[in-house]
Amino acid sequence: MPRIAVSTSRGRLVAQREQAHRQLRRLLLLQKIPPGQRLKEPAWASQLNVNRAALREAFARLEAEGLIEKGPQTGYFVPMLTDEDICEILQTRLVIEIGAMEILVATGTNTPRRLKPLALACDDLERFLERGYSLGFSEADRRFHESLVELAGNRRMWTIYQRAPLPMLHDAVLRSQRWLDAAQATLRDHREILRHLIDGDIEAAKQTLRRHLASPRGTCHFQ
Repeated sequence: MPRIAVSTSRGRLVAQREQAHRQLRRLLLLQKIPPGQRLKEPAWASQLNVNRAALREAFARLEAEGLIEKGPQTGYFVPMLTDEDICEILQTRLVIEIGAMEILVATGTNTPRRLKPLALACDDLERFLERGYSLGFSEADRRFHESLVELAGNRRMWTIYQRAPLPMLHDAVLRSQRWLDAAQATLRDHREILRHLIDGDIEAAKQTLRRHLASPRGTCHFQ
């Protein structure tokens, strides 16, 4: 009986750790937790409905992934992204996503059936845009790019990519004309990238991706 109890307790801890990691990672990638904010254990354990031991393990994993940072004394914080940080993230993403596209075309796996996850993400983008649902739109945006890299089938490339999260559209411009224009451009770019991939036009796909990943602050430019 004691062994069963220990096993059950450990299983519960693992399940809660995975739950906390998944939910926090989603919020961080979508920039729903303000940069510079301290992640207080009691508040987040309560909000995510997990125990603090599981939460600490999730925090450690997120730190290893580069999504949060340990404070100078105690606790974890959401890092502040400078223009240089964003530029480096976008440059890294560009290199990896271009590499993924080249693998897909070179291996002949750029078929409509193989690339269906990209098409579905585009459909979701269009639906959420029509509804003005920014969170759903941001998630579909992230899913398109993640699927692009994952479909290439290179595990090391995928692991590195997870360390370069895409800065998403912010709530500050939600439902404004600025947000609408940016969202419409995102949808057009995604569909264009998908079309070029299916056609095997890798140079056109690269050009569209470079334009698409241009820094929103105008501080990072790609050749």
